[in-house]
Amino acid sequence: MKTRTEPILPQLTEQAAVYAGGLSDAVFFDIETTGLSPKSAFLYLIGAAFMEGGRFVLCQYLAEDLSEEVAILRAFSERIGGKERLIHFNGSTFDLPFLQARCRKYGLDCVAADMEQTDLYRKVSPLKNVLRLSNCKLKTLEEFLGNHRKDPFTGGEMIELYRVYRRERDERLLKALLLHNSDDILGMLSILPMLAYPAIARAVPEPGKAELSPCTDYAGNTQKELLVPLRLSLPLPQHLALQADGIFFSGRDSIGLIKAPVFCGELKYFYPDHKNYSYLPEEDCAIHKSVAIYVDKSHRVPATPETCYTRKTGEFLPLFLPGNAKEPVPEETLFGPVFFRQAPGRRTSGKHSSDQQAPNASASASAAAKTAKKGQTAKPSAAYREGFFEADSAFLEDPSLLSAYTSHLLAFLLKK
Repeated sequence: MKTRTEPILPQLTEQAAVYAGGLSDAVFFDIETTGLSPKSAFLYLIGAAFMEGGRFVLCQYLAEDLSEEVAILRAFSERIGGKERLIHFNGSTFDLPFLQARCRKYGLDCVAADMEQTDLYRKVSPLKNVLRLSNCKLKTLEEFLGNHRKDPFTGGEMIELYRVYRRERDERLLKALLLHNSDDILGMLSILPMLAYPAIARAVPEPGKAELSPCTDYAGNTQKELLVPLRLSLPLPQHLALQADGIFFSGRDSIGLIKAPVFCGELKYFYPDHKNYSYLPEEDCAIHKSVAIYVDKSHRVPATPETCYTRKTGEFLPLFLPGNAKEPVPEETLFGPVFFRQAPGRRTSGKHSSDQQAPNASASASAAAKTAKKGQTAKPSAAYREGFFEADSAFLEDPSLLSAYTSHLLAFLLKK
């Protein structure tokens, strides 16, 4: 068995500490095997990066012969004893199950399996389309961030390389084997900044001063939009621009800006218990039955879910609520009362009545808005129902509400 330990560059160490939430209890690991099935293939190389003796080091365990597999499994488990977090790339699917199976074969405890797991692939892959990535392979993510490997071989080619090394013990082949594995570990460390992308919605951003700013739509009409500058929890490794349904986000480093269209006009608040209300057709609103008894019967009818509303004119901001929710969701409580264009149980068409003016994208996004008809907002995805809440001073001056709202919009953008 060969063991190699070397320090990791300070730049990568500092970066890993920021994006991994500290390094003292973390282990980054990757394995190399002679095949895909742990029933017939062997594990011949384990690479791991962790803090040891005040240094962040890369340690590799190579089985020079298949009979040494049990030795590297035992050595790796002993070395990471006491650590709490295991970080890998697609390790939930391959590396960890393979490691567990080979440990079982020799009757060894798999220490790594008992640790808290972080799979970088699963964190980043949902953003494939958002980031316009061709795929989410480790090498692709490295290149997205401008990093390029020294290692020219694929995992499949390494199997043959290892077979030849076992026979010839050529030091050049040994160097190639170790380089491929170390590049996988260092590659994981180099893509940790990618975690900043999902974090922009998960970690509450720090908002600056919000304002309702005039803007001009593509048709030359004056509209309003909400502008909120943000300080992000983690620096973005590359500029990020997102837009959907009139919402826009632009972020670079630790600074971001989010825009949302303001709806100026009349919307409806729907009472939940329509059986306790009467609808007044001439007034176009519903009132509680306890009050309706004083209205002539010829001027009132039982309210239905579609007519059980009161109307309000003002300035409103959009909410993107789950389309299939049967109970109020947290956003409805936090930002309520929530207004709608029509009864919440029905899908919004995106159309306004003739006396309402729809919000549109700002002039900077007018090209994207040209596909929308005048007097319409972008039609939300079928997975969402569009609600609105008042953009009043209480909201605009409350940092906690602004943080929650920008997180809501960012989560919506990242799912598009």
